[in-house]
Amino acid sequence: MLATITVKDEKCNNPLSCRKCLLVCPMGVLGLGTNVGTRKFKETEPEHFIVRGVRIDKCTGCMECVEICPGNAIQVSF
Repeated sequence: MLATITVKDEKCNNPLSCRKCLLVCPMGVLGLGTNVGTRKFKETEPEHFIVRGVRIDKCTGCMECVEICPGNAIQVSF
């Protein structure tokens, strides 16, 4: 059964600087992306970055991302 990973953007204030969940995940399940379209040669503002589950099939349910998140923004369920 695949995990459902939910990241509440309003609680994940600055994922570009924090990145704790990205660094702690042993399977590399989470990824950093943007909530706006990107354009070539144009810098994306830091407030437009978001964390999402990108390799959900690799999630083992260790909950390390949930435990380390300072804003309690991540929820994992099966």
